[in-house]
Amino acid sequence: MVRYKYTPEALAAAAAVARNITEVMRLLGVRVSGGSHAHISRQLKRFGIDTSHFTRQAHNKGRRGERRTTSAQLLVVLPDGSRRTPGVRLKWALGTLGVPEECEGCGIGPVWQGASLILHVDHINGDFLDNRPPNLRLLCPNCHSQTATYAGRGKRPSDLPILTTPTDGEERYGGTTGSDRRPATRRELVDLFGRVDAQQVTALEAARQLGWTPACLHKVRRRLEQDGLLKPRPSRGWRSMAHRDAVIEQALAHPDVGPKRLSAVLRNLPGGGCRVGHGTISTILKEAGLNTAEARHSKLRELAGVA
Repeated sequence: MVRYKYTPEALAAAAAVARNITEVMRLLGVRVSGGSHAHISRQLKRFGIDTSHFTRQAHNKGRRGERRTTSAQLLVVLPDGSRRTPGVRLKWALGTLGVPEECEGCGIGPVWQGASLILHVDHINGDFLDNRPPNLRLLCPNCHSQTATYAGRGKRPSDLPILTTPTDGEERYGGTTGSDRRPATRRELVDLFGRVDAQQVTALEAARQLGWTPACLHKVRRRLEQDGLLKPRPSRGWRSMAHRDAVIEQALAHPDVGPKRLSAVLRNLPGGGCRVGHGTISTILKEAGLNTAEARHSKLRELAGVA
């Protein structure tokens, strides 16, 4: 058996300043292990050394843990790509600066109608990476929802970054490092959206050509409209009653075909056909009461005069 030759005085001195046997071992330079722990424990009992002040399993009982991150480290501008700092941590950091826990808008505190009220940390400029104290304030949910930047409100579509090429200096959308998106110039995009408006291609097909999602393509279109490079699209509705009639006509001619296959049928009609997305087809058929095969067969029987 391994023996540690420590005098009762050395053991007593270590035990007097330690909170548990593990700390005694560390003070004596003993490797922490199960066998050594049991041996030191027996030695303490053998020499009758007082351990009544040991905290057993609650090593930190009565002691407040120190924060690893200070408020000064939290209340800074984070680099691009960083994660959002939780509001609870920002609220704590503001509290250390003496910011009262009340809504800056209406003055309500953390209790409302006898129940706790969670105050939100609002970024005044809408940038959640800017955690500097002048850009932060506490607001109640009501006041927060009325701000111009609530939930991303008022921000320009910026899902696709603008890249400037050193060769021609022309702005390009999309195509970040490590991305599968193909960069496209404004001129290319204006031409592409013109083809979409002329129904030469669908928005989905246009997005696939660039390796983008339809949502990204839509955001870029909104940006180009805001910059005056594209005319805002008129409110949606049926561009042509002929399309609606064609959809209903082909749905009755193919009563068992779904919207996606009907879209293909419409594209292949003689004379160039027409491009109508399956979502639009579903909406037209639903409004006409023909969105199910049973409804179409019933309509055909009605038109044929069959009960």
